[in-house]
Amino acid sequence: MLSRRQHLVHLGAAIGLALALAPCAQAQKKYDPGASDTEIKIGNTMPYSGPASA
Repeated sequence: MLSRRQHLVHLGAAIGLALALAPCAQAQKKYDPGASDTEIKIGNTMPYSGPASA
C-alpha cells in the first residue's frame, strides 16, 4: 500500500504532466482549403485525356 507521501508525489507528477500538455490541447486549429473539423476533401489533378494522359 502506498504511503501518504507517495500519493502526494504521484498526484504532483500527474498535475505537472497535465499542465505541461495543456498548451498542446489548446493549439489553434488551422486548416488548408478543403479541410474542417468534420470533413477532408481529397482530389486528384491528373490528366485523363490528351497527350499527357499516358
